[in-house]
Amino acid sequence: MKKNLSFFLTLLFLSISWISFGQQKTITGRVVDSANEPLPGVTVVLKGTSQGTVTNFDGNFTLPNVAEDAIVVFSFVGMKSQELPVAGTTTFNITLENDAIGIEEVVAVGYGSMRKSDLTGAVARVGGEDLQKVATADVVSTLQGKVAGVDVVSNSGEPGAGVKIRIRGVGSWRNSNPIYVVDGFPTDDISNVDPSNIESIEVLKDASATAIYGSRGANGVVLVTTKSGSKDNSKIEVNAYAGVQYTNERIPLTNATEFSMLRKEAFANAGRVLPVDELEILDYVIANNYKGTDWQDEMLGVAPIQNYSIKALGGTDKISYNVGATLFMQEGIVDNSGMDKLFVWANNDYELSEKVTLSTNISYSTYKKNNHNDGAYSGALPVAIRLDPITAAWDDYTNNYGARFLSGVSVNNPAIAVDEAEYQTRGEHKLVGNFTLNIDDLFTKGLSFKTMYAADLKFANTKNYYPQFYVAPDQKRDESQLYQQKATGVSWAWNGFFNYVKTIDEHHINAMVGAEAQEFIWDDIWAQGFDVPADEDLMFLGLARNQEQKDLGGGKSRHTLASYFARANYSFGNKYLFTATMRADGSSKFKGSNKWGYFPSFSAGWNVKEEGFMDDADWLDRLKLRAGWGQVGNEGSIGNYDYVTTMVTGYTYVVGGGIVDGAVAKKTANPDIKWETSEQLNVGADFSFLSQRLDLSVDYFNRKTRDLLLDKPIPFYVGAQRPSVNAGTMENNGFDVSLNWHEDKNSGFSYSVGVNISKVSNKVTDLAGGEPFAGGSVPKLGSVTRTEAGEELAYFYGLQTDGIINDQTELDAYLNDVTSSVAELGDVKFIDQNGDGKIDDLDKIKLGSAFPDFTAGMNLDMSYKGFDFKAFIYASVGNEIVNGHAYWIQTSGILSNYSTDRLDRWTADNPSANEPRMVSNDPNQNWRFSDRYVEDGTYVRLRNVQLGYTLPKDFVEKMKLSNMRIYVSADNLLTFTDYSGWNPEIASYGGALGGGVDYATYPVPVIINGGVNLTF
Repeated sequence: MKKNLSFFLTLLFLSISWISFGQQKTITGRVVDSANEPLPGVTVVLKGTSQGTVTNFDGNFTLPNVAEDAIVVFSFVGMKSQELPVAGTTTFNITLENDAIGIEEVVAVGYGSMRKSDLTGAVARVGGEDLQKVATADVVSTLQGKVAGVDVVSNSGEPGAGVKIRIRGVGSWRNSNPIYVVDGFPTDDISNVDPSNIESIEVLKDASATAIYGSRGANGVVLVTTKSGSKDNSKIEVNAYAGVQYTNERIPLTNATEFSMLRKEAFANAGRVLPVDELEILDYVIANNYKGTDWQDEMLGVAPIQNYSIKALGGTDKISYNVGATLFMQEGIVDNSGMDKLFVWANNDYELSEKVTLSTNISYSTYKKNNHNDGAYSGALPVAIRLDPITAAWDDYTNNYGARFLSGVSVNNPAIAVDEAEYQTRGEHKLVGNFTLNIDDLFTKGLSFKTMYAADLKFANTKNYYPQFYVAPDQKRDESQLYQQKATGVSWAWNGFFNYVKTIDEHHINAMVGAEAQEFIWDDIWAQGFDVPADEDLMFLGLARNQEQKDLGGGKSRHTLASYFARANYSFGNKYLFTATMRADGSSKFKGSNKWGYFPSFSAGWNVKEEGFMDDADWLDRLKLRAGWGQVGNEGSIGNYDYVTTMVTGYTYVVGGGIVDGAVAKKTANPDIKWETSEQLNVGADFSFLSQRLDLSVDYFNRKTRDLLLDKPIPFYVGAQRPSVNAGTMENNGFDVSLNWHEDKNSGFSYSVGVNISKVSNKVTDLAGGEPFAGGSVPKLGSVTRTEAGEELAYFYGLQTDGIINDQTELDAYLNDVTSSVAELGDVKFIDQNGDGKIDDLDKIKLGSAFPDFTAGMNLDMSYKGFDFKAFIYASVGNEIVNGHAYWIQTSGILSNYSTDRLDRWTADNPSANEPRMVSNDPNQNWRFSDRYVEDGTYVRLRNVQLGYTLPKDFVEKMKLSNMRIYVSADNLLTFTDYSGWNPEIASYGGALGGGVDYATYPVPVIINGGVNLTF
């Protein structure tokens, strides 16, 4: 009987357990914000119980043993909580909305994301929509003026020219470029990313935020997150725009008649006689008031620009996708200087199980562009500025290019350089694959593991064909030339890290530890042949008829990195915040004890508004104080093989009476070379006022870089380049300010205004006792910048002037002071700084700097009942520019055309002029580099203005669409500046030490376009 009772009770217990188990299940899901960004740290609990979990880095969660009648509560600081019944649902896709009393933003940080309220470092976020206003295929250029502390300057207006980006100033004179991280893949190149496919960009500015990237984070980190599909919203987006480009900017140059008058005067003042035939031409031009050739009009025209993009986004319960393509086509305002580019991508997310997800991001991009000739001596635009206006672009009589009128110069007709660029191209195919696996609740709740493998394959090619031509005996190319280069780049990266998130009462812990490895390989081969057929179908090296003369070369480079990193975030009561990171990097660029570098950081924050004593401060919605310190490395400044002596082959020697092949040392080795290290202190505060309508962020930073690489002087008889040594130090300090106002009116009118201001002060603090060094080499002028301890990097260095010698009294006084001078009336007065009676290099002083006093950006967005208006203004204030081509057009000599300013030169009838006299031999050397070349570079530019209209929904639905917006837009419409060149936005000429030096930089065009955005 007892056995039967026991059996019955056991059976009853199992039955009840089975029934109970059958009513419970595991639920999963993902929580995002209104911008579709994942929300980590969201609390997910069953209402009325303590059973719950939190979302991981990607906003995903898993909660087992959930009853069918349970209610799930989703809560997050600064967001409105949501309560949802289970009721047969196993997968939740939740979008939390901002709470009216506390808008909270989630931002990406290194190897994850976190709540903005928990941030202790200087991190700025830009949404994808803000990056699509400007017509460009370059992601980085879209950041200009969007983030305080981030300076973005176009290299030129040429299509595909790229930009220079500096985060909180110049950190090194060798390499100040930030590192980019695209969906977790660290890279130096994001040319494969289409701006329209970006969800957001986060910029990590201070060392406490960038130290997690160790040896590559000294110049800041740019995190790029591309768009993902949505499981509950499938759609197709089509975006297209087309427009025209032009520039109205012209450098005022003399016409043929004015040029002829000045040329005759220059010879006459020098006591020289013009050749009879040339004099006859000049007199004929003057007598007939001949205008001649306007070379700027010949070179600069109107060009089209087009962009077409289509993407499909959506998904199912287990898969989400974003697949698309973009075709960008931009011709240059100089013929044969355009670029075509194609982007293709597929971003897919797969839910493999309740805890395991896989993300695959695959992109392909390819471009082809003309190699526009911008060389100082043969480039189309530099030559066009200085070539005389008597020369014709095309001579109808000879049916050939116009022969150069000027004698004594070696430039060719610039129209030749423009036409030749049709057969001078470069291109690239780039394939990037990124695969990320994420496992939630590994072993225990809150513990996740993420691993990523990514590879980048790049195939580049260059082909330059230079045809044979004849214009005159001194203007010809006797034999055609063909140069071709093929290059391959392969890089891969792997990382894996564990992350643990735990909330216990008011304690919130977020800890991460991981490892990473990367490899970079580059190899190329090039060849050059001569006498190649001019037929495009026959332009191959194998068809070169001159088999005696050919060149061949190439090389290979390899670099590897191994890394370990960790980060811990702790917050108490959402009031007190602490973050610590550590990264160790080992690099193949270094030897011995210098192979590994260690990069720590610490930061803290205080959410003051969360304190009880702030309860009555209703006017203040948020107040957070932040402070951080960290050390970060700059590995990019060091060459792959600087620690060894590199050799150059191709030399022959006579040994034992015979000829043998040999090599010579190219660069002297330094086995003790190591990282450049940047140490940065950041102090900041974040405010929010008036019900979150006004936001203010202020940061002060001090960034000290040590172990900067210098070239150590060695005796000339060594016969090799100087070795690189870690010897210099430099400091940047300044502040970033961001102010944003946004308001929505009940009338349907909403608007927002954002202003950011940045100031960076730079100083080279030590060169280890070394001598100052020159840079910024400009043709005919030589080096125009100088770097020395105690001054800004690469400041402008030259002679100071004191106007023109206007009368005999001034001439006598000047010759009394400068006894060695041969100056005459109308010459420039150079100041003898050291009083030794002569003008030489010892009289050079600081003339200015390319560093602005501050930069600023202002963004305006307004909308009203379907209409929207956007405007973006950028300003750079207080910097100077060296006008390098002024050597030619402001000259007293006879080797170029002239600026119209030279019409107001000194003459006996015009003694009060500030332009020197015309004299062909220029005995006073008025051309010498001086403050007369240095101009105010301040400018304010209307970078973009756009007007759009979204058609009414009921009208659009009749067209089988869910949304339709049309717009017109203008880029670079207005620029206000006193600079006399084409464009005050100057990156550099002649490398990092040539910042702010302009030498006929390709003008930035005005772009007028119209577009349409369609959603199906």
